[in-house]
Amino acid sequence: MKSRLQGLLKPRRESLRDAVLMVALFGAYVGSAKLGIELSVAHGVITPVWAPTGISLAALVLYGPRLWPAVALGAIVANATSGASGMDAIFISVGNTLEALVGSVLLRRMEFRPALDRVRDIFTLLVWGAVVSTAISATNGVTTLWLSGEIHGSHYASEWLLWWVGDGMGDLIVAPLLFVLWTKPYRRLDHRARLEGLVVLGLLVAVSSIVFLGGQWRYPHLLVPILIWAVLRFHQLGAVTSSFVLAAVAIVGVVHGTIPLGDRSGTEIVQILEALTGGVAISLLLLGAVLAERSRALIDLARAHASLKEAQEVAHIGSWEWDIPENKVTWSDELYRLWGLEPESGEISYERYLETIHPNERELARSTIEDALAVAAPFAFDHRITLPDGRERWIHGSGRVITDETGAPMRMLGTAQDITERRKIDELRDSILSAVSHELRTPLTSILGFAITLREKGGLVAEETRREMIDHLARQAKKLDSLLSDLLDLDRLRHGFVRPSFRATDIGRLVTQVASGHVSDTHEIDVRVVSAVAEVDAPKVERIVDNLLANAVRHTPPGTGVSVRVETGRGGVLIVVDDSGPGVAEEYREAIFEIFNRGGDHDGTPGTGIGLSLVAQFTALHGGRAWVEPSPAGGASFRVFLPDKRPA
Repeated sequence: MKSRLQGLLKPRRESLRDAVLMVALFGAYVGSAKLGIELSVAHGVITPVWAPTGISLAALVLYGPRLWPAVALGAIVANATSGASGMDAIFISVGNTLEALVGSVLLRRMEFRPALDRVRDIFTLLVWGAVVSTAISATNGVTTLWLSGEIHGSHYASEWLLWWVGDGMGDLIVAPLLFVLWTKPYRRLDHRARLEGLVVLGLLVAVSSIVFLGGQWRYPHLLVPILIWAVLRFHQLGAVTSSFVLAAVAIVGVVHGTIPLGDRSGTEIVQILEALTGGVAISLLLLGAVLAERSRALIDLARAHASLKEAQEVAHIGSWEWDIPENKVTWSDELYRLWGLEPESGEISYERYLETIHPNERELARSTIEDALAVAAPFAFDHRITLPDGRERWIHGSGRVITDETGAPMRMLGTAQDITERRKIDELRDSILSAVSHELRTPLTSILGFAITLREKGGLVAEETRREMIDHLARQAKKLDSLLSDLLDLDRLRHGFVRPSFRATDIGRLVTQVASGHVSDTHEIDVRVVSAVAEVDAPKVERIVDNLLANAVRHTPPGTGVSVRVETGRGGVLIVVDDSGPGVAEEYREAIFEIFNRGGDHDGTPGTGIGLSLVAQFTALHGGRAWVEPSPAGGASFRVFLPDKRPA
């Protein structure tokens, strides 16, 4: 119901709006026409000052050709009350109406923009509005007056020119003012700009009055700085306002006789001034349009630069340019960040760039770039750089050479991308492939061999040997299952799929149970625990203890003592696994908890470097900490602290 009511009211509102616009247009047309015709420089209904042309053209362009009846009626009334006969007024009004209609249609078809912020819009208004469409009204009006005997045939050309120039000035002076004001550019001005605009307007009125009304008409150049100031600061708003004020004051000066130009008549002086002010108006409009286009170009350039900057930040790609003869290198902001520097923190040169490259890749970079310069060919290579804080970063650099007419290299352009994470992923993938292939091959080979033996010769093997073979198969299968479980846990942790489930658990009892499963002939495990209840994810704590004990047994010689103990205090539970083996060198005590890092152990001892990484990550899920330090027995002491309350 509501939408239906709105649908019924909408046409009524539009009709009321059109009626108001027609009344306003009729009043403006008649008022401005009477003002022009009644000036002392007018020849009956022919006047060099015809503002209605600009008013009607602007109205029909801005609000549509449906307002033509207001133009026609206004023209009839204005001409009929200015001495023309009824029939002449009607015929003249036909030309006035066609002038506005044809001009508006031509401007709309040329995709004319009222803001006049393009050079093409200025030429569109000049050609199709001020030149072509006004010729319709001038030809129709002068012909009507000639046929009715109002003017002599010998004066046809001069009267036609007077009419045409008057209408053209309306399209060059009045129409642009209405077009630009309709776009409301003043709303974009702040308080200071508006105050400045009033100052410029006041100066323009004052100096124009001095020149055209105060007898100083020989010094019109005094207006030039003010006109340029208006356009430079306010673009088309300043151009159209200045042109209108200048033309209005100049015409007033002619009417009052303060601008004597020899023995010429007032009409001739108006025509001369209109030619001058018309030229000034076109020049100011062109200057305003050029400034507007330049402003848009600068805004577009700034947006493009900002988009490029954001894209470089997201992709971690920086761009550079090397002026070879000047040996001057220009970097983008992102490139400075990749190198750990503040943007524009210092002059960049080719030599300074080479100094930042890791010594192991510096010669590669030098030779690659020099080879590219020698043959003017594109290049690409990976290298490390050393940041100011000592860290290293992997960079993928690429570029191409720009040569002059003789083929000599003048510039080099290129990009640099941070590929540190990609290299880590590649290294991780290689480590996974290496570890998995090595750790899977041995148990699989053993399982396959024993399985084939049992299948083909199981009946010939002694019972005790068969049991030993089956036990070996079970141990190797368990080893494979443990490896696959570790890999799956790592993948779940990497994707954030692991969610701990906390409940009160006796850590001492849990450690005792896990330690009982590690009893072997090669290592004796001493268990010293106390009852310590904490809110933990019991299965994950089991994996922590299991991996610590397996690590101690795997990386110490047979017969090495291993102890595990549980202590309480300081708001949590401490799990300690000590051994009297070779220990962990100080430089590896942090890195050993990284995935696939075995702390410099390359002696062929089995292991993938996954277990301690899982210990650190499972501990972090509990809000705890894992570390290693020397044990009192001279070996390694792996320690895990778990808070007794779940993390917030």
